[in-house]
This record gives sequence, structure tokens and C-alpha cells, in this order.
Amino acid sequence: MPLDITMCPADGCPLRADCYRHRGVPVGRQSWFTAAPYDSTSQQCAQLLPLPQVSQAQIQARAYAIWQAAGQVPGQAEQHWHQAEAELTAQRSRALRPLP
Repeated sequence: MPLDITMCPADGCPLRADCYRHRGVPVGRQSWFTAAPYDSTSQQCAQLLPLPQVSQAQIQARAYAIWQAAGQVPGQAEQHWHQAEAELTAQRSRALRPLP
């Protein structure tokens, strides 16, 4: 079965680090461009697909799980929140293609 890849030829695009078309794992539909869609005049890309962000609800649920695993000690909510955010962000980053 062939890969179904969403691609963007913009290797020099300054927005590529935050674009799912460039960083996403090859799944989805095929999009082929004859030229890079980034417009340097407006500094925008009409085809930009922002990377999915970690939601507050996801962070809250993970922070709660961390709090429970740590013995439900009060006064560490901020540390648990930051730890949960870091874990979820790292998990999302592992699912992306590395930039060359």
C-alpha cells in the first residue's frame, strides 16, 4: 500500500517548524505544489497547517494523574502542571518528523 503523503516543498520556509504539512508524519491526503506556498512579501503561507497544540484539558488530566501518582501531596500543583505540559509537548514532538 503506497504512502499517502501531505507535502510542502518549502525547505527554506521560516514557518516550517510550526507547520504540520512540513513536520507531520506522512498521513492524510496528497498535496503537491508547483512552487512553495510561502509568500515572503506578506510573510504568510496560504497552505499553513498549524501543529496541533496541547490543550488545557489534556494538561489538567495529566497533572491530576501525576498528583495522584505522587501521593496527592498538597502544594505542588504548579510543578505537576509544568511537568504534565512538558511531557505532553515532548510526546507531540516525538510524533513529528525532525527538521533537517
